Order: sequence, then C-alpha cells, then structure tokens
Amino acid sequence: MRIAVFFLPLIISVLFAQTDSLSLDLSGWVRVAMENSPDIVISSADLLSAEASLRSSESFLWPRLNFNSSAGHSWSSIPDISGGFTDTDNSSWSMSASISQEILASGGSSWLRMSGSRHSLDASRFDMDQARLDLSMDIVEAYYEVIKSVHLLASSRGAIERSSEQLRRTGALYEIGGATNLELIQAEVKLSSDSLLLIQREQSLSNAYTILYQIAGVVGSEYTVNMNAVLQPVSINTAMNYSLDMSGSNTIASSGERISAVEYNYESNKRSYWPSLNAGGSWNWSNDELDFEDFSSRDSWQVSLTLSWTLFDGFNRESIIQSSRASVMRQQASHEALVNSIESYILASRNTLISSIRSWELSLEVLNQANEKLRLSTMSYNLGSISLLDLLDAQSGITLAEASLESSRAACLIAEARLLTLLGRTPRIGE
Repeated sequence: MRIAVFFLPLIISVLFAQTDSLSLDLSGWVRVAMENSPDIVISSADLLSAEASLRSSESFLWPRLNFNSSAGHSWSSIPDISGGFTDTDNSSWSMSASISQEILASGGSSWLRMSGSRHSLDASRFDMDQARLDLSMDIVEAYYEVIKSVHLLASSRGAIERSSEQLRRTGALYEIGGATNLELIQAEVKLSSDSLLLIQREQSLSNAYTILYQIAGVVGSEYTVNMNAVLQPVSINTAMNYSLDMSGSNTIASSGERISAVEYNYESNKRSYWPSLNAGGSWNWSNDELDFEDFSSRDSWQVSLTLSWTLFDGFNRESIIQSSRASVMRQQASHEALVNSIESYILASRNTLISSIRSWELSLEVLNQANEKLRLSTMSYNLGSISLLDLLDAQSGITLAEASLESSRAACLIAEARLLTLLGRTPRIGE
C-alpha cells in the first residue's frame, strides 16, 4: 500500500503532462474565441439580416422597372360551306415595358418603416457588440477557472510532498521505536487523503480546460493557459472609483433602439387611413409578325398618376394598429424592467467585487499565518511539545489556506470582469 501511495503522484503527473502545446494568455484566448465561437457567427448573421431588412425597406425610393415579351403561334380548322375544313394559322408577337414610382404611400408610411428599420439595424449592432463582451466574459470565467485549478493542483502536489516526507520520517522513527503505530497510521491516512485530493483536482483541471475549449470554439490539447501572464486583482480604492454610469451598456442601448423601431412601426400603421399616390408609365408593342421596320407604328405609350384610398377593409387596419400599439407598450415595459435589472446587477457586482478583494487580502494574511503555524508546529513536534496529529493539522491548514487564496483571487478577477461587462466596457484581458 505504501509503495502505491508513494508512486501515485508521479504516475498522475506523467499522465497529465502536456507537451508541444501552444500557450495563450487571456487576450490570446479571447482572440481565438472571437475567430471560432458560433455565438459570434450567429450575431453576425443577425446583423446581416437587419442590414437586408433595411435595404428592403428603402426599396420604395427607387422606381420599379418591368419588361415582358411573348411569342405565339396557333393552328385552327374552320368548317366551310362545302362541308370541308379550312386550316388557318396565326402568329403573335408582343413586348411591353412599365415603370412605376411610389410618391406617397399611405401618408408616408414607407418613410416611417424605413426609419424603424434603421433603428432595428442599430439595435443589431449593439447586440453584436454585447455578444463580443459576453463571449469575453465567458472566456474570463473559464480562463480563471483553469488558473485556479492549476494552482490548486500545485498546492495538492506540495501537500503530497509534505505528507510523503512526514510519512518517511514517521516510518523511520517507528522502526527504531520513536513513533507509535497510531502515529504511523495517521501519517499514512494523511498521505492517502492528500493523494485523493490530488486526483480530484486533476479531474477538475481537465474539466476546466474542456469548458474553456468549448467556449473558445476550439478542439485540441495544443492550447494551454500561459501561467506567466496572469492578472492580479485591483485594489479596493480602484474598485470603489469605477464609474457606474450605464450609458455605455449595449444591452440598454439596444433595447432603446428597439423601442424607437416599434414606435415608428406603430406610427406607420396609423397612416393606413391615408391615401396612396403612385406615378407610372408603360410602353406596348404587338404584331402578327416580327417586323422591326414597322416597329414604331405598332407601339403605344401611356403615363398615369394613380390615387388609391382604402375606405374600409373589414376592420383589419384597426387590428393592426392595436397590435402595434401593444408592441410599443410591451417594449417600453421590458426596457424599464431591463434598466432596473441591470442597475441592480451593477450595484450587486460592485459589492461582490469589493467583498472578493477583501477576502483575497484576508486570504493572503491567513496563508502567511498558516505558514508560520506550520513552522512553529514543526519545531514543537521535533521538541516533543505537540503530537503528530497537531502537526498534520498544521499541514492541512496550509493546503486550505492556499485553496482559499486561489479561489478568492479568481473570484476577484471574475467579479471585476462581470462589472465592466455590465457597464458595456471591455474587461481587462492584459496589462
């Protein structure tokens, strides 16, 4: 059993060793995610769709041109007075062209729809910017989860080194009668416990990398985290001085643009009671043979100015207007709820950030105290003042303090990035 416990950390280290890898810092991971993430592709597609909708709504600014042509030949048999049939055949050729231009559709409703489409396009652009920020935030969370897992793994390996050394010393003392069987068992249990924790943290690191790969849209172990390019938490004063101005929030700006879009659509539908005015012109030519020499004598021209006015359509207009008005009311209510929600999230995130920084600073002190306690406990144990169990507890205190420090540091950096993202700002991804 002892031999297996001694060689377990070495075996696990070899299995999880990563070679020939491409080490990326946080900015590198964000860049890779922007290039490969399906979420960015979806946002780009939504933006292209909004641009196409705007071009469609602007089509009324241009005239419509149509051209038609046809050619035909018919055969028929007509009975004659002699009781027989006379066969006849006829050819027909025709061409026509028309042009039409909208002058004023339903009191200018087309202009209002075009303005609404422009606001929808602006909203899609804000959504695209927010999608990039959200992806950066997801990368930040996954990145620092990997960082935390790596440091916790290193802490576990340090704990195993201490436990292995203590078991070796206890075993040597036991051989000469300087340690009891209970103390030997306590040392073995401590090493077994640390070895189990190491396996769990190896699995946590593997899971953290898997999540990071998924978010970044990449597959392969050639990508790793650059442990030499890790940011440090900001000070409490810096966190307190962050401006909480929400004017840069892409989510709020997008919602505001969508309110304008539905308001223009509502005004456009209200204009359906107004008449429409269109201008047009057409040219027609037809003949029983394709004779270009007599072309001009067989054609005709026409220009027109058309006024159309729908007086009654079975209350369809009223239903459309009521529906669009309800859309305006719902969008306005959703916008107000969104603003209140984001404001609450921003305040909560700032408080979380400050609390995380304080926890991180406290964790530094706790780790220093744990190291000092271990040093004193080791001296006391060597002098026979405390038991082996007390010394093992002091060693466990180091592991717990290191885990607390790494968890609190990751929490600080994630909380800061979340606050900046809510404010519409790019989180820190490099110094």
